[in-house]
Amino acid sequence: MAGINIRKFLNNFTQNYNNQQALQTKATPNMPAINTPQVAKAPEVPVQSANIAQNVSQNLAASTQNLQLNTLQSMDRAVYAKEVLGFPKNVNEFIYMLQRGMTQTQFNQMFANQLAAQRNSLSQLQAQILAQLQGLSTSTAKEMVNIQLASQVQGSLKNLEILSGGMINLSQISQLLQTNGKDAITKLIMSMTEASKAGISDLSQMKEMAKLINASISIASENNPQKTLKLLLMLYLPWLPLEDGVGFDLEIQQKSDNKEESDSILQITISTINYGIIKATLVLESSNSVQVTIEASEKFPKNELKTRISKEQKFYSMDSVVSFSENKQKEQADSKQSANVNMSQTTEINPYLLLMAHTLIKHVIEIDNNKTLGIASHTDEI
Repeated sequence: MAGINIRKFLNNFTQNYNNQQALQTKATPNMPAINTPQVAKAPEVPVQSANIAQNVSQNLAASTQNLQLNTLQSMDRAVYAKEVLGFPKNVNEFIYMLQRGMTQTQFNQMFANQLAAQRNSLSQLQAQILAQLQGLSTSTAKEMVNIQLASQVQGSLKNLEILSGGMINLSQISQLLQTNGKDAITKLIMSMTEASKAGISDLSQMKEMAKLINASISIASENNPQKTLKLLLMLYLPWLPLEDGVGFDLEIQQKSDNKEESDSILQITISTINYGIIKATLVLESSNSVQVTIEASEKFPKNELKTRISKEQKFYSMDSVVSFSENKQKEQADSKQSANVNMSQTTEINPYLLLMAHTLIKHVIEIDNNKTLGIASHTDEI
C-alpha cells in the first residue's frame, strides 16, 4: 500500500469535522418560547378503524423484525463458523489464500504489517498539527487517523488479486475442510469446558456448531467434487452457514448426459418465493471473463441484479457480460428458496466461475428476501 498522504487526511478530517458541526447545529433547534401556541387538535379517528390499522401495522412490524432477527442470527453463526474453522470472512479472501498456499494467520499478519507501516508514517509533529486543526488532543487525533487507516485496509480486502490461471482444486478444499474441521472441534470442546467452569450452562449454540462441523468433516472425507463445492458455497452464503434444508436447499449435481462436457460451464437454477424460477448459464469465455445468460420472469428486477453483479465483479477484476431473456412460464409462489448448480465431473473449478456462481445465488436470494420484506427494488452498496 502507498504511504499516507497527510495533506489529504488533514483536508478530509477538517471537512468531516465542519460537516458534523453543521449537522449538529441543524439537528439542535432553538428552545421554544414558554408561551407556545396551542397545537391544533388532531381529527378523531373511529376506534374500530384505528384498531385495525394499528393491528396491521404491528403485525407487519413483527413479521419484518422476526425475519431481520433470524437473518442476523444466521449471519452471526456464519461468522462464528468461519472463525473456528480458520477461514477468512469473504470468499474472495479464501480464494486469494488458497491460490498462494497461505494460512489464515499468515493472511491476517500480512494486513497487520501493512496497517502498522501506515500508522508509523504519521509522525508526532503531523499528529500535533492535526490535533490543533481539530481542537483535539494528540492521542485522539492519532486514533482518528488509525481508524481511517484501518478502514482503508478493510477496503483493500475487496481488491485482492485473484489469479485467473490458479484453478481451485476441490480435493485440496476437501482436505482443508477436514484438517481445519478437526482443529475447530478441539477449539469448541475447549471453549465449552471453559464456559462450564465459568458457570455458563447454556452451551447449545456451541454444541450445534460442533455437530454441523462434524457433519462437514464427514462429507469432506468422501472427496466428492460436487459435495465439496456445496460445502464451500454453503459456508460463504451468509444466511446459510454449513446447513441447508432450513428454508433453503442447495444442490450441486453432475451433468446427467453422456457427452463430454466442458469444465468451463455452470448451469444454475434458483427457486424464489416471489419471482418463480431463475435460470442462469455461466460460460467462461477467457481466463477472467464470464458470460452470464439469465432467464427470469418479467417482474424480476433485472436491472438491480445486473447493477449488483457489476459492482461486485469490479473488485475481482472480472470482465463479465450479463444478458437476460424472459421466462414465459407462469410465476408460481414457492414456500422455500433453493438453488441447484449443475457442473461437469471435475476436480477443479475456475476461480471466476466460482465467484460468479456465489455472487449470482447470493444476490438473487437477497432480492427475493427484500421483496418478502416489502422493500422496493433498489441497488444496495456492495
